[in-house]
Amino acid sequence: MMNEEKLLAVARYLEGDMEHREKTEFEFSIQEDPELQGMLAEYKNVHQTLKMRIAPSEADAKVEATLASLNKEYFKDETSLETKTITTPKIISMKPYLKWISVAAILVIGLLVWAPWSAGLYEKYAISKEMSVVERGEDNKNSLEKAADFYNSGDFISASDILQKEYADNPDNSMVAYYYGVSLIETGKTVEARTVLTKIYDGASVFKYDAAYYMALSYIKEKNNQEAIAWLEKIPSGTSNFDQAQELIKKL
Repeated sequence: MMNEEKLLAVARYLEGDMEHREKTEFEFSIQEDPELQGMLAEYKNVHQTLKMRIAPSEADAKVEATLASLNKEYFKDETSLETKTITTPKIISMKPYLKWISVAAILVIGLLVWAPWSAGLYEKYAISKEMSVVERGEDNKNSLEKAADFYNSGDFISASDILQKEYADNPDNSMVAYYYGVSLIETGKTVEARTVLTKIYDGASVFKYDAAYYMALSYIKEKNNQEAIAWLEKIPSGTSNFDQAQELIKKL
């Protein structure tokens, strides 16, 4: 499920627009998808904020009732020939529109996070545009070659499906873990990606600082410059990505 589809699904779920079967399936997906859990929390926050600003409060309702009472008492006299017709402004309930405003707000948030222009620096400074399988073992040669073919052709979903299995079988293979982490970022699964990449960074493999670099790029995609800079600063002088990291820090 792509990010835009997830956003709409979250909105429909929380607004009660799902059929029973779809709702059950979605609730199962929530348990398995940390990204969906985050979107649910974000939607609720935005929805509540909109409610406070758009929906009439109890105080508003009291003021409206008082005005209506005064209108009847002072401006309407059916026995008088000089009765003036008072036109009361029509009050339109915002309830039917509230959820769609919420949906729009969530989509705006989604676009800010995942829009093409957000990926500008990410695309420009990406370092692992091709997956090398030189370090593969003979026992998993075929599957890794397939993963590399998918990865190098830009089909990161298919690549991550294969790499997920490889990673589950051998989580200490830093090469598999690294490309799996990058594939997860490319498919918008940043929470899972960061878990994988952090483990690489905490180790001592040759991918240690590549993992730190992609951790930074994952935050750049989300326009979280503070976290991106924090990870870029972890890359020491003398490593292959140091110059690019310093250049990125200046741009951020």
